[in-house]
Amino acid sequence: MKLIQTRLISRFAVVAVIAGGVAACGSPDPQAIDYKSSTRAKAASLAVPPDMTHKVGDQRSLPAQDGSASLSRLQQVQQRASAPAGDAVLPPVRGMRIQREGVQRWLVIDKQTLAQVWPQVRRFWQEQGFVLSLDARDRGIMETDWYETHPRVPDGFIRNVLSKALGTGYTTGLRDKYRTRLESAPNGGTYVFISQRGLREQLFGSNNEQSRWEDRPNDPALEAEYLKRLMQTLARNQQDGAMMAAGASAAKATDAADAAASAPSARRNASVATTVTPTGPTEITLAEPYDDAWLRVGVALDRNNFTVDDRDRTRGLYFIRYVDPADLSSAEQGFWSQVFHGRKEKTAKQYRVNVRALTETQTRVAIVGESGQVDDSKQARQILALLIDQLR
Repeated sequence: MKLIQTRLISRFAVVAVIAGGVAACGSPDPQAIDYKSSTRAKAASLAVPPDMTHKVGDQRSLPAQDGSASLSRLQQVQQRASAPAGDAVLPPVRGMRIQREGVQRWLVIDKQTLAQVWPQVRRFWQEQGFVLSLDARDRGIMETDWYETHPRVPDGFIRNVLSKALGTGYTTGLRDKYRTRLESAPNGGTYVFISQRGLREQLFGSNNEQSRWEDRPNDPALEAEYLKRLMQTLARNQQDGAMMAAGASAAKATDAADAAASAPSARRNASVATTVTPTGPTEITLAEPYDDAWLRVGVALDRNNFTVDDRDRTRGLYFIRYVDPADLSSAEQGFWSQVFHGRKEKTAKQYRVNVRALTETQTRVAIVGESGQVDDSKQARQILALLIDQLR
């Protein structure tokens, strides 16, 4: 009898402890998100471009000063960012426009040189709360540092109780960075390209005690949003006094521009032809003029995160660096191989992406050697395969 009473008392005590823990800690709060930057302190001023406070944003856009934001706000922002860019009617900006080819977009700035635009773009990213990790004006490239957020992983009831009681939680991180490339336009203006790269933290192990960062798909909606914000900011900086056109004519002009842009984009898939060997593609043929093809190939290189060492528009060459995934890293070589032969780290080799006009409406893209002959190596075919995914 004593044994039975003791067991009942023990079970009651366990239930009481768990109930007390739940009451003390409260119900699980999925609303809190801890925004953390992987960089040093943010810029003091996080100015919002005019007329954009109510528009599309994302999880990196103007985090609260106290370092937290609600999950519901983040979800609303992501839903707005996922809406088609054509749904948001922007009034035309004098001397600027966003050029669109399918999901690819870039900003065209008339009558402003790269030297004039560069400091304004740098200031724009600082106002958005980013820190620049690369500021290479000679190459026309600037890149932000990683911006990291930590939304909570959805937990079950028991895991939530234990997390609250032990002061621990299960979160995964998201990282985003943006590369901005500026290129001089033939008419004395400037082209601005923005490409986004994202990582997702994946937890693994029996208790999710380990994590690794994995690539996540490129988000064209975020790129389009920052292009719009940049255009608004540059328009605000203009001194001619006629920055924006308003009224019904603005909506009509934007609708016409969207219709004109969507017409060629509907044919974009059919306009990409490839010359394929049994081992992979060796050439890409685009059914478009040279100038358009040159710009689109540049965007495709940015989105694939290629390092562009140099470019020569007159010769139609992009000089890029590429690491073959099949190259052995030190972790894959084995212990004795490293002892006798030393570590063989992955090295980036330089390749030439050639964009050449075949006719007024057809352009060829290929990887070429120093003498201009088509490179048929495995690495060249891998590069072309990556470009094809973006060009389509």
